Amino acid sequence: MDFERRTKARYPLELTVHYQTLGAQPIRGAGRTLNVSSSGALIAAEHDFDAGARLKITIEWPTLLDGVTPLQLVTTGRVVRHRASNFGVAFDWYQFRTMKRGASILAQPFTETAPAMAGHSSLAKSSSTRTPAARIPLRNVG
Repeated sequence: MDFERRTKARYPLELTVHYQTLGAQPIRGAGRTLNVSSSGALIAAEHDFDAGARLKITIEWPTLLDGVTPLQLVTTGRVVRHRASNFGVAFDWYQFRTMKRGASILAQPFTETAPAMAGHSSLAKSSSTRTPAARIPLRNVG
């Protein structure tokens, strides 16, 4: 008997992802989402992480704010399952941010922000040129 444990609807979105482990010796990489929900994502990537690994993940969002400004979803989470070429991440926090038009996520530095995110507070300020965006909650439709 196959029982689905997920409580949030998953959407089959293929979006560009950049990730970094949170720890003393960060591992950085890139990949693509296979599906996304408001509580997590399945990511196809070049690295394989053990369950429990903590990651900061930045996802290039497919829509523009006000039809003009590119968005990115910045989140932290932990790996809850892994296979040979993908891993599932449960989000513990997320925030939409704006990017300069034409900017690449790869050009923007990652900063370890886990301590600043306790209680879902805003991300620590970095030296990047990103401007903060209003928080836009992910919602299930239907």
